[in-house]
Amino acid sequence: MIDNLLVENKLRKIEMFIREIENEKPPPNFESFSKNIVFKRFVERNIELSIEQMINVCKHFVSALDLEEPKSYANCFEIIANENIINQESLHTFKLMSGYRNLIIHGYDTVDDSVTYGIYLKRLNNFRLFINAVRNYLSNHMDVSKK
Repeated sequence: MIDNLLVENKLRKIEMFIREIENEKPPPNFESFSKNIVFKRFVERNIELSIEQMINVCKHFVSALDLEEPKSYANCFEIIANENIINQESLHTFKLMSGYRNLIIHGYDTVDDSVTYGIYLKRLNNFRLFINAVRNYLSNHMDVSKK
C-alpha cells in the first residue's frame, strides 16, 4: 500500500533542496560558477539529495504496488512510467538525472561543471515535473493508498 505521508515528506524535501539552491545569489557566469568551489559543491549536493529523494519515491512505488524489481535506478523510473505514475515524455529526463546522481556519488572521473551549471540554470524545474506527476497520481489513486 502506498504511504502518502512518506511520499509527501520526500517530495517536500525535494522542494526544500531546490528552494535552497534558488534562494542563493547565482554567480554571474559559468566561469564564476566553476571557480566558486563552495557554491558549485552546494549545488551538486542539493541536486544529488533531490535525485536521491526521487529515487526513494520511485522505489517506494515499486515496493508498495508490488511491481517488478528494478535493475537500476533508471529502470525504476521506467517501471513507474509504465504504471503512469510519471509520464513517458519526462522519463528520459529522469533517467538522465539518475545518471548524473551516479556520477556525483561514485565519483566517476569528475563531474563536468558545464553539466551542473546547465542543470542549475535550466533544469531545476524538472524536479517540479516529478513532484507534480507524483502528487497528481496520488490524488487520482487515493483508494489504493494510505490516507
